[in-house]
Amino acid sequence: MAEIAVNLVVDKLIPLLKSEAKLLSGVRGQIESISNDLRLMRAYLRDVDAKAEMEAQNSDQSRKEWVAQIRQVSIRIQDVIDLYLYKVANNDDDDHHNPRRGRRNAVAGVLCKICDLLKSCVPRHEIASEIGEIRESINRLKEARQLYGDSNAAAESSGGRSSSPQRHYLRLQANFAEEEELVGIEHAKKELTNWLSEGAAGRTVIAVVGEGGLGKTTLVRNVYKQEQQKHSFDCYGWVDVSRSLKGVQLFKTLLRSFHDMKESNVDKNLHALIEDTREYLEGKKYLIVLDDVWETDLWGVVELALPKKNGMIMITTRYMGVADSCKVSAKVHTYPLKPLELKNALRLFHSKAFQSGSKNPSEELMKLSEEFTKKCDGVPLAIVAIASLLSTKKERVSEWKAVYNSLQSKLANDSHLKGYHQALSESYQDLSYHLKSCLLYFGLFPEQYAIKRARLINLWIAEGFVECREHQTQQEVGEEYLAELIARSLVKVADVNIYSRVRKCRVHDLMHDFIVKKCEEFNFCQVKKGNPFCFDKWSRRLSIGTNVDFADLRTSADRNQCSLLRSFLLYDIIDEEEMISTFVNSLFSNFKLLVTLHFENIPLGHLPETIGNFVHLKYLNLRDTNIETIPKSIGKLRNLETLDLKETNVSDLPVEIYSLTKLCYLNVRTKRREDVKLKRGVANLTALQKLAWVDASDVVEELKNLKQLRSLKIENVVRKDEMGLCNAIESMTNLCSLLIIAKDNEIIELESLTSPPRHLERLYLFGGYPEKKVPDWVFRLENLIKLELVRFKFTQDQLCFVGCHLPELMRLYVQSFEGDELNIQKGWFRKLQSLELGGPILKTIRIDEGSLPCLQHLALPVGTLKSKTVQVPGHVRREWIIQPLIPIISMMSCS
Repeated sequence: MAEIAVNLVVDKLIPLLKSEAKLLSGVRGQIESISNDLRLMRAYLRDVDAKAEMEAQNSDQSRKEWVAQIRQVSIRIQDVIDLYLYKVANNDDDDHHNPRRGRRNAVAGVLCKICDLLKSCVPRHEIASEIGEIRESINRLKEARQLYGDSNAAAESSGGRSSSPQRHYLRLQANFAEEEELVGIEHAKKELTNWLSEGAAGRTVIAVVGEGGLGKTTLVRNVYKQEQQKHSFDCYGWVDVSRSLKGVQLFKTLLRSFHDMKESNVDKNLHALIEDTREYLEGKKYLIVLDDVWETDLWGVVELALPKKNGMIMITTRYMGVADSCKVSAKVHTYPLKPLELKNALRLFHSKAFQSGSKNPSEELMKLSEEFTKKCDGVPLAIVAIASLLSTKKERVSEWKAVYNSLQSKLANDSHLKGYHQALSESYQDLSYHLKSCLLYFGLFPEQYAIKRARLINLWIAEGFVECREHQTQQEVGEEYLAELIARSLVKVADVNIYSRVRKCRVHDLMHDFIVKKCEEFNFCQVKKGNPFCFDKWSRRLSIGTNVDFADLRTSADRNQCSLLRSFLLYDIIDEEEMISTFVNSLFSNFKLLVTLHFENIPLGHLPETIGNFVHLKYLNLRDTNIETIPKSIGKLRNLETLDLKETNVSDLPVEIYSLTKLCYLNVRTKRREDVKLKRGVANLTALQKLAWVDASDVVEELKNLKQLRSLKIENVVRKDEMGLCNAIESMTNLCSLLIIAKDNEIIELESLTSPPRHLERLYLFGGYPEKKVPDWVFRLENLIKLELVRFKFTQDQLCFVGCHLPELMRLYVQSFEGDELNIQKGWFRKLQSLELGGPILKTIRIDEGSLPCLQHLALPVGTLKSKTVQVPGHVRREWIIQPLIPIISMMSCS
């Protein structure tokens, strides 16, 4: 965690030195020196963190204390910088709003300028004093560790992961598992065996992918032994790759597994060993297992030694990217190993927990067994670990409940659970510091809490976890981070939308316990669970859910204990509105440095004017609150990037919002589904990437300035604004999602849009009456995934065009299909999953075999099943539902 803290500080110091030209010269020099020192520490800290992680009980306590002090110094640096910027920003605001500025005479003007200069110097001299103290602290730490620790420490720690006795024991367990212990692997074993028996003239890779502890090694070892017994191949090789085995040592181990490691090979270099391996395998039918692969670049070296004929290579890995890296030069079968189903998980649990006890455990113990098993989320290593621990306890409900309630604390310390803790630690330590921070953020939410993808990424961005890259938005980088955490089997997908994009995600229960333990150990965050509440002075993030004693929290706030908080999350609270408002007022008067403020689904009816004091605030979520007005002071939040007002009572935005030039995400929609009207000045919001549920009828011409928009939902469009709206949309070249709703009784055609954004993936058009034809440009959107048309005429010819020329389309909703015949021919709609057509009853339906191969949902007008001619394939008929179409407007808020 020290590595995370140091890197976040370095990331903050560099732009500060570039932007704050007014810093006192001495301070600037000291900050540059501190920045350089911290950069030198980074590599060493990564090694020390890893070593402490792998050897939790035996690691050098003095080194751990040194790392903790480095972490605290890093937090102090962040505090000093943010307090300095806070004071400077407030001074600037005071000057800007001073009504006397424009009425100074010559003498008064000079005096005021001197006062302004002195006032601005105060925070700069304060930072000078603080930085000096920090500089001394770092010098003491350097001396204590002789320039960041002895060299042996780094050398030892770099191999800590591979040399851990616990890890070695786990590999032995996997390799010598008894047949009766292999529960629920029948399907996986059959699939792998079938791929091996297929054989191939070329080189084939079989990659088994899944999180640590799923039993990948056990499964593959079982299949490998089976193939050895059948003598299916001429030669067999097994290499436990892990993190340490690379290059020369990898090929020596491989040759040794062939029983072909000659004395002459001992001193050979990598090139020679590759040649020896290739020569040995040439002309043979071979099976090689590379177990526990972490690096995506390993295949690029290994493939050089493997002949391209008659070769089968099995790989086990936690990271899908490893499997994908092999596709460059081999046929690849990927088997994502799934957690055990509850039935098999219970079977495994019972076989371990009741080894020496009663064969007829009580009903209460059986219920607890199910609770334990669910907490393990179907991971065999976790199930065996917890069940083995329980096998040492008496079969009493009280003892089992005590274990259940203390699992989080036992995870790293109990000998039975260390193996699973090791598996989690390895996955965590393999992450970059950006991804470590992103994973730890799940600790701010309750167990089993599924958080929305977009919200999570916006929080990561506000916290500074997402790096800035050239030619990519931070939103895109954040999407990549989440995809990698999912690919590494650390984060689970909880919900997807119709086109398979992640909507919600979570971590499984024991991973959550691991994360919470890390958060507590590193002061990453605090989650209020009970009373009384004791706030840690080094914590900078606070999360509060249900069962809150606000009087207790107010005491902490009034004592100024929380004044240095950066993130405050408050959600799903059902207390009285008056109590919430009183607490929020108290909180706002004491907090200075907040970066994220997450108030969701709480009965908050008023946002204090003091919100404008949070000059660092980047993320403000008020969704599902009772807020009715936004104070004008919001215009002071110059760093605000996310403002979520969906499902509030805010129907009018203050003009001061249009001065927030860094705002990227603005979502406004009242609980009564009223539109929020934009005012003059929206053109200033040039950083906007999402603008949702607004009425722009007075400012349509200004929309053309919003060139960074990726998602636009606009309501109450009238005919006179069509030309201006179409021109604006043409300038939004990055647009991916577009919703347009016409005002009641207005006719819109949208034919003026001649060059639609080519990246458009989701399009929702709500026309007026009488219905007009679908605009021609819609049929040129080759990247379209989702198309929904309401109050537009849609014909069989247009259906044909969409089916043939929009290859990526996955959902099509049409409210008004014209004609009484539906004809879908072979080859149409290769990816379509959902088709809904409204309109009159169809007399004839012909859907050819070979069309709609991915269909999962079909809805046609009620009564259509009784049509005279119905010719549809079996797979289409199975997905046909008999019900009226759901009014599309009710689904839009989820889009």
